Amino acid sequence: MFSVFVSQTDPRAFQTILAALEAPGPPGPRHLTIAPGHYRTGPLRCWGTVVITALNGPGSVVIDGSGDYDLRAEGHITLQGLVLRNWHEQGSALQVSSGTVVARDCEFVSSSTSAVSAWGGSELFLHNCTVRDGAVVYSDSAGMIENLDAVGSRACGIALRNGSKVSVRNSRVQGAAEHGIWVTTGSQPLIQQCLVEGSGQGGIVVESRSRVAVHGGAIERSVQGSLVVRDHAHATVEGLRIGGSQQDAVWCTTGGELAATGLDVQGAGRYGVLVDEHAAARLTGSRISGAEDVGVTAGPSGEVVLTGGTVTGCQVGAGVPTGGRMALEGARFADNADVGVAVDPGAELALRGCEITGTGGPGLVTMLGAKVTTQDLRSHGNGAEDMIGVEPDREAGAEAVASVGRTPDPRATPASRPVAAPTAPGGPSTPQAGSRPETASVDELLAELEAMIGLAGVKQEIRRLVMFLRVAEQRRAAGLPEGPVMGRHVVFSGSPGTGKTTVARIYGRLLAALGVVTAGHFVEVARADLVSKALGGTTQKTTEVFERARGGVLFIDEAYTLARRFGSGSDFGQEAIDTLVKLMEDHRDEVVVVFAGYSAEMREFLAANPGLQSRVSRTVEFEDYGPDELVAIVAGMAEQYGFRLAEPTRDALTAHFRAARRTETFGNGREARRVFEAALEQQALRLAGQDSPPSAQDLVELLPQDLEGIVERGLGVRFDEAKDSGQLQEILDRLGAMVGMAGIKTRISDLLDLIVTTRRREEAGLRADPVPSHLVFAGPPGTGKTTVARLYGSLLAALGVLARGQVVEVSRADLVGQYVGSTAIRTAEAFERARGGVLFIDEAYTLARPAGGTGHDFGQEAIDTLVKLMEDHRDEVVVIAAGYTEEIATFLSANPGLASRFSQTIEFPEYEVADLVTILARQAEDSGFHLAEPALAAARARILTERDRFALGNAREVRKLLDAAKTSHARRIALLEREEGHVTLDELRLLLPEDLG
Repeated sequence: MFSVFVSQTDPRAFQTILAALEAPGPPGPRHLTIAPGHYRTGPLRCWGTVVITALNGPGSVVIDGSGDYDLRAEGHITLQGLVLRNWHEQGSALQVSSGTVVARDCEFVSSSTSAVSAWGGSELFLHNCTVRDGAVVYSDSAGMIENLDAVGSRACGIALRNGSKVSVRNSRVQGAAEHGIWVTTGSQPLIQQCLVEGSGQGGIVVESRSRVAVHGGAIERSVQGSLVVRDHAHATVEGLRIGGSQQDAVWCTTGGELAATGLDVQGAGRYGVLVDEHAAARLTGSRISGAEDVGVTAGPSGEVVLTGGTVTGCQVGAGVPTGGRMALEGARFADNADVGVAVDPGAELALRGCEITGTGGPGLVTMLGAKVTTQDLRSHGNGAEDMIGVEPDREAGAEAVASVGRTPDPRATPASRPVAAPTAPGGPSTPQAGSRPETASVDELLAELEAMIGLAGVKQEIRRLVMFLRVAEQRRAAGLPEGPVMGRHVVFSGSPGTGKTTVARIYGRLLAALGVVTAGHFVEVARADLVSKALGGTTQKTTEVFERARGGVLFIDEAYTLARRFGSGSDFGQEAIDTLVKLMEDHRDEVVVVFAGYSAEMREFLAANPGLQSRVSRTVEFEDYGPDELVAIVAGMAEQYGFRLAEPTRDALTAHFRAARRTETFGNGREARRVFEAALEQQALRLAGQDSPPSAQDLVELLPQDLEGIVERGLGVRFDEAKDSGQLQEILDRLGAMVGMAGIKTRISDLLDLIVTTRRREEAGLRADPVPSHLVFAGPPGTGKTTVARLYGSLLAALGVLARGQVVEVSRADLVGQYVGSTAIRTAEAFERARGGVLFIDEAYTLARPAGGTGHDFGQEAIDTLVKLMEDHRDEVVVIAAGYTEEIATFLSANPGLASRFSQTIEFPEYEVADLVTILARQAEDSGFHLAEPALAAARARILTERDRFALGNAREVRKLLDAAKTSHARRIALLEREEGHVTLDELRLLLPEDLG
């Protein structure tokens, strides 16, 4: 990394930050270290990979600007310890237009409504930062906000717009003039353990089909609604505390959905929870107290389900105006001033297992015309009797209801709208909905595309399309015929992590820059966003998503899943495809659709609707990244966050990516990110274990040892040192103690010697051929094949060759299904269980025989699946196929590639008579019996007499003989005990010749 020093007093340093950024130097990343001071500057643009650090830590460097921005980032930028202040009435301290910015221990101050902003697919990470007077705005971008103080914003504290995906953690938003946190237009944040206090409008406002998860934290003293969910947005809330709301604590409206667990509402100027206008809220284990009007209200066309929890200290505990629906189960209403629960005509209420107590007036008031059901309701200790079926026109009843604070209609006054739609934070970083995102020229966007690692074919396709559209615009401007209209919808096909989403974002911005679409914003969806579980719902969901994308790009990830049937019944995925085809035709000039997914599956997807393929102009294939490209991606991530890779680390990564198995699910860029993030954790563990504090170089350099356990070959064959020499010798002793098998023990010993020698050759830098892995154990039953397989797996694990060494024993019934396709699934599942160990297939030859004479050879399907798995995972599983010698040859010929996958065949011969007698004696000893010489002679004679049977079953027949002998012994001992009254210990243990038949 090229290092540059900035100082206003050191004559050897650059005097200004601009001069340092523009200084000539070697290509690649650079690191600006800035001496303490107050730096006044014009707008600074920063691209490439740059780290800017305050030499003396946070607050020592103050950068003041009066232009449209202080710093505009268009690359991979890291800011550490800086203070950026902007004094322009419409300016920003930091703007992120592309790439990734990480800011640590920084402070941002703005005179406008926007202090920090990110848009256009960029990433912004704020750690331990402070933002004053202006908003933090994400638009069509991603990132993380952690330990942030956002204080005194003139607009919203944090605004998340246009599909942004941001995690906001352990942060405080204080005194925002508008909303504390505003989530809108399809954004999907996680808000965790945050404090929002003193907001001039809403605390947390979620709208326009956004989805938010709020975990813990608090909203305090909001001037209007504290938590607002509206316009078909969805919020999941756990453990949130809301206090001191001047209007409604929670307002869910216009199709919003709220699922809250452990919500704690303390005090509200009007309603604790208000749900109306086709919205729904499900509250579990929540506590609502101190609302000046009603604790929980299901307003007109609203629905509330309250399970468990308490409602206390409100004017009215729960109220259901006309048109509302509420279900209360296991809830407790206590010490409310006027009424526990009140229901108006035309409303619905279900009460199950609830308690209403300590109310100043009646516990339950229901008006005539309300639909009310109760079960196990306990209403006691209230100031008046319950009033059921009160007629609205009866004077006494009307007076009674009015006196207890009849539930008001939340639509009655303008104040029932607790949160007005805020104005968007100003400045160039926050375009209004429907407008074009932060603009960049076509050439700048093409340069951004070109800067991406790899993707040569993709870049060529995008450039070709852009040039065509550019020329078409020039022809139109010259008054010439424009020629045929080229379709703009495309398919991006390829493996995960190959940059499809990133390129799609750039593609949308290119189309906006060319004037092809009006806005160029990016809406990303998957099957779940388009497909409903109900008939007709899919069309509605798909149309709504399409509407959100009008003027921009609709990116459908894993689009092929729309063409797959999930279970039985109606194929609503096909309904989504058909709806999309019509919308693409009806609005062909308003939305560009990008379908993304695996290559093979996308070809099937295009065939799912006759009109689909004709509306998609081209398929852009995203190739997997090569090993060098993946190393470059890891290196780029390291530089982005202020780290660097030592040269040996690069070599280790190159070797890892070259050896990585490239299946269709290989993660590419995601795998590179996984490796990088895991290496950071490993480095932290390494440095924490040092005796002395790490140096600055130690903190930024990733060494090969930081890749330990991260880039090894997982469950595959390895050449580590033996894990436990004592364990290894114990397993070898068990193998040596087996009866007979002299030739087999020699073969196993030779295999182990070959493994050890291969390891030594690799350590010496010599060429080493792969270790033979898959084996055939041929021979009759009962000759020890399964036992030897178990010991062999344990030996390989003890030697450090296999990760685990478990033996998974299967037969035809475990691998072969009953219908087409199920066999491949069952075989793959068995293979997966054996990864890191041994897959032992007993009587493997039965797979080569059609079962039942049906004509469907599912055994052959198992063999074909095995061949592919043995190749794809050749270093992760040792397969041992066992069976009779002649039949196993038939098995090996069932697939042309099968025999070549097995390196050796080990013959297990029949046991000799003497060996079978020895096995019998050992099995008897293991069972607590003793065979004296006369019994051994009887056993030897029995085996000789029935040699053919014992030759077929070997040790299995010996086991049967012993079981029969034990039964005969028990019969004899029982008779002896009846005759003599007792038996000796020796008689209980001793097997006699007559017991052996």
